[in-house]
Amino acid sequence: MKVSIIIPCISINEQTIMCIRRCLELEHDDFEVIVLPDATIKKSKDERLRIIPTGKIKPSLKRNMGIKEASGELLAFIDDDAYPSRNWLKNAANYFVHEKIGIVGGPNLLPHQADFVERVSDRVLKNFFVLGPASIRYRPAKNRFVAELPSCNYISRNLGIVYDETLITAEDSKYCFDVALAGYKVLYARDVVVWHHRRSSFFKHIKQLYIYGRDIALLSKREPSYGKVYYALPSIGFLVFFTGVLVSFFSDLARYWFLVVLSIYALIILLSSLDRDFSLIIPSWLLGMGSHFAYGVGWLVGVFGTRENARVRWNSR
Repeated sequence: MKVSIIIPCISINEQTIMCIRRCLELEHDDFEVIVLPDATIKKSKDERLRIIPTGKIKPSLKRNMGIKEASGELLAFIDDDAYPSRNWLKNAANYFVHEKIGIVGGPNLLPHQADFVERVSDRVLKNFFVLGPASIRYRPAKNRFVAELPSCNYISRNLGIVYDETLITAEDSKYCFDVALAGYKVLYARDVVVWHHRRSSFFKHIKQLYIYGRDIALLSKREPSYGKVYYALPSIGFLVFFTGVLVSFFSDLARYWFLVVLSIYALIILLSSLDRDFSLIIPSWLLGMGSHFAYGVGWLVGVFGTRENARVRWNSR
């Protein structure tokens, strides 16, 4: 099966070049690489590589342009700050012998050359007590069917489905939901691996969680279902925390139980942040709790907001 690899980006920098190079080294017989930067650059001499300038548009628009240009039966999506393992496509293609599988993706692991901030962010993201079931996106786990996967690492049948161009971060969730509505399944496979950089600062990590919470709430509000209820859990926790702070001013008993519950929560996040690298523990603990706070606030903004925040154009860094 021919595969079209689609890489949206702002510009072709060192990380993008690494991504392109690793894609061209993949163990697969028939594939093309479509790179979508903002501006025009020189054409590549490799016939498998096409570089198509898009202008300054959102990632969802770029991916849709890539889909339109693609000639493959399968569409492979990867971020420009990621790069695939050599058997990425080969392993994924094995699962498509099952006709009802529409998307195959797997973990996006931290590159070995990552700095301290990325390592802390990674420690938070793969913590089950911070991200819940979504934590398997950042560490190897057992193969399973899931509701959604991130577009930094999944391969989809070319079903004529496109991305929702009004969303910034949850457009890949929407894509997965649409594939499921078409009667196909989304498979997480531990051997379909890419290496993916994390955010370059703690602020950008918090911003990422806030924007994702906001956009998944906008999506859930637009297309409500019982299966999306668990997305609201961090915001429920935030409301409980806020209510506890207020009530504590008026009741000693309420203050006592609020502090007990808050201490148990903080202890759970601390214990789940333990690592052989002691330098990661305290930053991961604090960032883990901050991630819950940011996502919870973002989800509430999405639920009660009337439109998407159009000023956020790109969320890849």
